[in-house]
Amino acid sequence: MKLPASIARFIGEATLLPDTIGESPCQVHGFRRGGEGFFLKSSPAIFAPTTYSVLREARVLEWLAGRLKVPELVLVAQDQEHEFMITRQVPGVPLSQLVGEPRVALELFQMALQRVQAVPTQGCPFDSGIAVRLAELDYLLANGLCAVEHDLGQWPGLAGAEDLRARLQDNRPREELLFSHGDLGDSNVFVDGRDELHFIDLGRGGLADRWLDIAFVHRDLREQIGLEIADQYLRELGMPDQPLQREYFEQLDELF
Repeated sequence: MKLPASIARFIGEATLLPDTIGESPCQVHGFRRGGEGFFLKSSPAIFAPTTYSVLREARVLEWLAGRLKVPELVLVAQDQEHEFMITRQVPGVPLSQLVGEPRVALELFQMALQRVQAVPTQGCPFDSGIAVRLAELDYLLANGLCAVEHDLGQWPGLAGAEDLRARLQDNRPREELLFSHGDLGDSNVFVDGRDELHFIDLGRGGLADRWLDIAFVHRDLREQIGLEIADQYLRELGMPDQPLQREYFEQLDELF
């Protein structure tokens, strides 16, 4: 991939090391410059109207600066084929390294949800609500861009992606909008040596229903640690569980 001149100049002679964590169509490479760590992230231009857009994520990071601990945005660029951004590496380790300590992981996930949902919504220009995400799904389906690996068999009665799309349209829940990370999983939350939390991969950040991030945390705990600790997370939310809301957002995510 040919890099824009501004991006190439910043990277200089540094070695780009691919980061293979995650399933998005974006490419991520880490590199070192002046003793500091950075990441180069790029997305194909066809994803520009979607939440995979690197330039969208860059705008989210700019808006969140001072509101939430997120990567420092260093540089953005684009050409006819790709969008690019460079961010400074956040400190600490991802919560994925703490799955062997279930109670610690649970407490940090609880803290992460509180931090994200405490972001003031006033003036937030990013709409990540259901209507926007369904329109995005339509675009991905129309252009053959949906995730190749998906499992619709976990929900009875779905013969294919179009069935899922129809079910999502017909069962849209009422939304209680808060700021949402959009992909709140154990590889996207870092904890540093002072127990401060840092958040990455915010391309889907914006105003969305309260239960979207809760659903993702519950799924992550369920799959990485076990159902007991995941259900404990729900019990300690301080409000009644909404299993249908959680299922809706897991279904909405399946083709992404």
